[in-house]
Amino acid sequence: MTTILALAGTGIGVTYAAGGFGNTTLGSKLVGKQADGSYLTSNNQFVTPAGDTISEFGRPMDLAVSPDGKTAAAPNTASPGIVTIFDLVGRKVLQQYQPPSGTGNGKISNGGILYSPDGKHLWLAQTSDLLRFDVSAHGTVSAPVVVPLPGVSGRQAVPTDLAWAPNGTDLLVTLSGNNTLGVVDTTTNTVTRQIPVGNVPDKIAVVGGKVYVSNQGGRTAQPGDQTDDSYGTPIVTNGNQDSMASTGTVSEVDLSAGRQMRTFTVGLEPSALLASGSNLIVANSNDDTVSVIDTAKQQVGQTFSVNPAPGSKFGAQPNALTMLDPTHLAVSLARDNAVAVYDFSGAYGQPSFEGLIPTGWVPGSLYEDTQLHRLLVASEQGLGSVGPNGSVDEGGGPVTGHQVYNYEGTLQLVPTPSSRQIEADTQQVFKNNQWNGLLGRNQAGNGRTAPVAVPLHVGDPSKIQHVFLIVKENRTYDQVLGDDLRGNGDPAYAQFGKQVTPNIHALATRFPLIDNLYSDGTNSAEGHNWIDQAFTNSYLQQMYGNYTRSYGGDDALLNVKSGFIWDDALAHGKSVTDWGEYADGYKTASGQPVGGTWQQWYQDSQILEGKATGQLHVPIGTYQPTTDIPSLKKVLQPNFPDFQLNIPDQYRADLFQSDFATYVEKGNLPSLNMMWLMNDHTEGTSPGAITPSAHVADNDLALGRIVDTISHSPYWKNSAIFVMEDDSQNGIDHVDGHRNPTLVISPYAKRGAVVDTYYTQLNVVRTIEQILGLPPMNQEDMTANPMYDVFSNKPDFTPYTYLPNQIPLTTTNPQPNGLGGAAKVWAQWSAQQNYKSEDMVNMQQENRDIWYSSNGFTTPFPGDSKVLLPNQVPGADTAPTGDGDDG
Repeated sequence: MTTILALAGTGIGVTYAAGGFGNTTLGSKLVGKQADGSYLTSNNQFVTPAGDTISEFGRPMDLAVSPDGKTAAAPNTASPGIVTIFDLVGRKVLQQYQPPSGTGNGKISNGGILYSPDGKHLWLAQTSDLLRFDVSAHGTVSAPVVVPLPGVSGRQAVPTDLAWAPNGTDLLVTLSGNNTLGVVDTTTNTVTRQIPVGNVPDKIAVVGGKVYVSNQGGRTAQPGDQTDDSYGTPIVTNGNQDSMASTGTVSEVDLSAGRQMRTFTVGLEPSALLASGSNLIVANSNDDTVSVIDTAKQQVGQTFSVNPAPGSKFGAQPNALTMLDPTHLAVSLARDNAVAVYDFSGAYGQPSFEGLIPTGWVPGSLYEDTQLHRLLVASEQGLGSVGPNGSVDEGGGPVTGHQVYNYEGTLQLVPTPSSRQIEADTQQVFKNNQWNGLLGRNQAGNGRTAPVAVPLHVGDPSKIQHVFLIVKENRTYDQVLGDDLRGNGDPAYAQFGKQVTPNIHALATRFPLIDNLYSDGTNSAEGHNWIDQAFTNSYLQQMYGNYTRSYGGDDALLNVKSGFIWDDALAHGKSVTDWGEYADGYKTASGQPVGGTWQQWYQDSQILEGKATGQLHVPIGTYQPTTDIPSLKKVLQPNFPDFQLNIPDQYRADLFQSDFATYVEKGNLPSLNMMWLMNDHTEGTSPGAITPSAHVADNDLALGRIVDTISHSPYWKNSAIFVMEDDSQNGIDHVDGHRNPTLVISPYAKRGAVVDTYYTQLNVVRTIEQILGLPPMNQEDMTANPMYDVFSNKPDFTPYTYLPNQIPLTTTNPQPNGLGGAAKVWAQWSAQQNYKSEDMVNMQQENRDIWYSSNGFTTPFPGDSKVLLPNQVPGADTAPTGDGDDG
């Protein structure tokens, strides 16, 4: 029998708020370290890690503790090394180790790190192999041995967890790409067996000699099931409009028989397992619940909620478990930056919520070190992107500053809190997450107030009836608007300043200049999900650094139960259309991918605009956008390209203008209009490709034309246009690498204002919801405040006329022939890169490529002593950001 128990988080929130323990005012605070020692993240949250904190450069993606409890190891995503060794006694980083080049595939997997029982070896999972390190008496590692892991049908094995078999010598490994549990003979370092389990196996636990495996993708699909793909595996969705995985299971495996004996149905995306006596505790990330399996009776005893946010339907993301003592369970809540503590009495006793412990940003691993009497908490994003500065050149000149990738991850050592301490800690978590007064801020309106630009309550009327959300690619605020001296910019960082982006500058001058808004995610895989779902789940978070399974948009396990913003709109009676945003392909009816050169597509755009004569190189309608999400398929505009850098944004602007003219003629413009306008992504110095500056200028001109079209239409009087980057990963900024050059364009946007209020992409989503009368989707947008101070209730209906480009849009990079020395080598390197999908290039090399091209290949990259060749760049053997189709 399964029972659902409700966490009394709402009552706690009200009590703390009434007691005067208010939220920390965000005001005009900048991301990063604050005067009180806290750190402000780019997710509208503060972090104040409890206990002693060890920080490292990079993101600790899992955690293993040595048998003596004195050292811990974590897979790391940063260039100092793929594994970090922590000295738990001395409270410091002992080592960040990088194996020699060519040791395995060099790409850490979705999880999996484990010490041998005698502590002499450390095992680490890479996406297609395991590494076994020797461990010295001091705890440092060396001498890696590679154990290959077989994949299936050209796909990598993608291990996600490691555990010792009951015999103490065989190593168990979940192979999520194969949907199997692998058995490794550690005397021969070979995979001896693979045992089929459920879909996308994740974690392993051993209880009473039995082996259990959590399956994030749930049960195996049967004939007649509705399914969607995840890395080649059909995931059961039961026809869900968002193609979300609809089952989650745990497999019981008999090693001696070599087969799965039974399965237990639990919550969605089970992402952690913990053995406690005969109980098996399961964290269900996509349900915000914990299930307890009674392994003796072979049944699920109970399932209880672990979401403490007041009034929130979804969003805590439980992703790790440990027992603090025989009767206290600790649950890591990734999106709450906290560990929840429960008085726990087994599979059938009702757990009692005791409180919260504050952690770093996105905790992901827990371990109770019984030797040191400390709870260990590893947080992937730790203190934020406050690590060492980096340097880039994207075509507008070299600069050095903050980058999104410069994360400083954390490992906390937390003593068992007293009842008084955990009460104070819980109050701190509520304050950090802006939860005090949350229910009051989210009271529904009655629909009878006078219309304003942005209503105080959802459901009250707005003067704005039509919203446009235009998503661009990868730029920081300083890269584009650093030369606007009215705001907090640095002109030295303006790589695509006014000459390249005249329209963005003109729009930021006429409408508000917003100089303190941040991207919530790190890259495009995360960014589009933050924008479209107001969320990034633990499954995607777990893939950071490899993205072997997917890079967003084409994987059923990326889609969360709170849905997409277009679902929210449609469910509340609003019409929607989408020009390419979140589409995952652009193909012919027979499935052929897009072809043609930039020059051919640019000629097509000239013909469509009446500036050239002749026939289109392919007729409009030859290619169509594709998606695996049924609800998105219903609102996608036909013909509009997805991520295709060989297609100018002028062509996209032409298609938009044609579609928009039809809406004007018929008087049926949708309420929510979304668009992907991505050519500011650029293709680097790839020979024959359009230069970075020309790419960005093309993007700027297309944006100007689109705004011009809307503002000269009848719909201008009640429209608002939001323009933002999906992320800010390819640039630097003097404040923080997440700072996003966002525009708000509307008759109701404050003319000429400089707005320095702290905002993130979540605030943009929340503002759109507030205008259209849509309730927040989950706790992330529920917590975000609408951008009231960007708007005025007194409109100015003056239209905008676009400015012509100052950079020729057809300027191309030189071919290797005729080049010499480093210029030729870099051109040959660039010619081999994949610019057809997002973020498929090693950014350490790409940034130097563009820097050198702007400096005649004679000036060293900042921090380097000489001009380097591609294979000499630090981190050259590190995989690109993405490893799949665009998202």
